[in-house]
Amino acid sequence: MKKILLSLFALLALNSLFAKDLYQEADEETRNIIVRTDNLINKKLYAAAWDLVSGEENEYILAKKTEIAIYYFAQSMMHQLFAFKDLKFDETLYDVRNSEGPFSLVVFNPADRINKYVAEHGEKAILDFALGMYYEDVLERYGDDWIIPREELEKNVLDYLKKAYDQGYYDDYSLSVLASAIYRTEDYMTALEIYAVKEEEYEFTGTDNYHTGIALWMLDQGEEGVEYVKKSIDLYADEPEYQSDSYIVVARIYIDIGQYEEAKKYLDLCHEKFPSDYRYQQYSVQLHAAQNQTAKAVEYGLELFAMAPTNPTVCQLIMKVCNYVNKEDVAIEFFKSAVKKYKKDNEAMANLYFHYAYEYSIMENYNQAKKMAGEARKYFEKSNSMTEEIDGLLKEIEEGN
Repeated sequence: MKKILLSLFALLALNSLFAKDLYQEADEETRNIIVRTDNLINKKLYAAAWDLVSGEENEYILAKKTEIAIYYFAQSMMHQLFAFKDLKFDETLYDVRNSEGPFSLVVFNPADRINKYVAEHGEKAILDFALGMYYEDVLERYGDDWIIPREELEKNVLDYLKKAYDQGYYDDYSLSVLASAIYRTEDYMTALEIYAVKEEEYEFTGTDNYHTGIALWMLDQGEEGVEYVKKSIDLYADEPEYQSDSYIVVARIYIDIGQYEEAKKYLDLCHEKFPSDYRYQQYSVQLHAAQNQTAKAVEYGLELFAMAPTNPTVCQLIMKVCNYVNKEDVAIEFFKSAVKKYKKDNEAMANLYFHYAYEYSIMENYNQAKKMAGEARKYFEKSNSMTEEIDGLLKEIEEGN
């Protein structure tokens, strides 16, 4: 990570001193229970593991109960009622979770139980860790369909795992979860600090590499960042939707740093593997616009537009990539070519002229913007697709100064 992460290595070294076995401060009896529980988990005897920790609680037992509940349940209802099963040799949790049971559910609400324990005994770092991982699992499994909103879930994940991390309580997975949570807030420097610890102590996942690369790119370290995103391509071999993203981001970074041949290489690789991904055409427009290859950029723009001529998003994607590299003139050339090609398609022409006007408005060429807005009105009327919203937007363009 070179420049930026060099300044983080001191923090990394300090943090590593505090990284610990999550249960190392537990008393001997508790540690023995934890070891026996882990042995049962390794044998897929999840009901037995649950029973073993179902007695008197301390913070370590409560953390282990939370772990069993969120990762090894046979059935869950809103992650507040759980059932457990000892699996047969050839049985998997996937098999069990997709079966009809029967199951006997037990009430266990980790958030309520942990909060009550903390109220009686004070805050415990391992419970911050357990609660953070609980909310992460809820977020992944339920998303918007849980008791509290997604935004609150995301905040809980970040807050609890950061508190645990600051006290040295983390593991391989929690570092990835925490770094991703911080990354989503666009606090890229702090995310990179966490990823630096992860990279020093554990193996990077595809997402670790992907986020690290983008964070560096956002902090003007594209040359370092692109190497991380490239690593994510192979690591996402079994996740095509993420792998295609990695190819595209690599290409975009290379365009940004002016390495156009490399950008084309990765766009072509993406197109070869994912021929229906429209982003190939989109960022080919950007690649050629950045090199002042207007005719080629327009060619790819027309290819992209042909995929959905009446969809306004397509015009917006073309405008976006042209404007990003300060080549508004390329967008204008695209619209000139497109209106000639689609003159018999009223809906396509309405779409084109509306965005043609909008592009001129962005360029502050208000005379041309008004002219194109007038053309747009004609085609919206011909296609009987004028709406109150579109009429209002056209008026804004026509009244521009």
